[in-house]
Amino acid sequence: MTADLWCHPNIYLTVVDEDVVVLDVAGDRYDCLLGAASLLQPEADGRIGLADVSIMDELRTAGLAGDLAPNPARRPIVPPTRELTPASRPPRSEMVRAAFAWIVATLIFRGKPISVLVDYHKALRGRAEEQDEAWLADLAGAARRVRPWIPFEGECLQRSFQLRCYLASRGVAADWIFGVRTWPFSAHCWLQIGDLVVGDRLERVRRYAPILRA
Repeated sequence: MTADLWCHPNIYLTVVDEDVVVLDVAGDRYDCLLGAASLLQPEADGRIGLADVSIMDELRTAGLAGDLAPNPARRPIVPPTRELTPASRPPRSEMVRAAFAWIVATLIFRGKPISVLVDYHKALRGRAEEQDEAWLADLAGAARRVRPWIPFEGECLQRSFQLRCYLASRGVAADWIFGVRTWPFSAHCWLQIGDLVVGDRLERVRRYAPILRA
């Protein structure tokens, strides 16, 4: 690499095969730079290594990169290696808590852009730590049992936000991971505590290249 730039604060990049996928959080959109993996190499901390300095001005003009590192510093994304198995018989008291938290999270979610959602629990960033997995299994099991009964169920963005709200209400900090794949393009998001996938399947999330850890 002959030069470096830095992603702008709301821009996230990841390499998928020969392409580079761009997530613009402020603009609530994804883009794909076809064949760009040979020209630039995004790093976990937001640095963009450039193989060809001639594209520096293009990245700046497009609003993707600049000369300043993101502040606060970006944290590396931990590769998932395990998944949490939800308890089949969670305590009824926990199901009541889950239902209440799910309803509140549904109201919070509605009409919010992704930029607001990813920052909603920013006070918990960097605090995700290992928990007793039996207790986590009860929480995940309670969420799974009550979710079908809460109206306005959405896609992965809403479900993972709701689960994150519920876990936060129980004092559990979880990272919100966004991932992408191409040809055909698809995006997905899920929760992790360290390398442990919570509320999703390890097999599914491994199909996606992580792009954002919120």
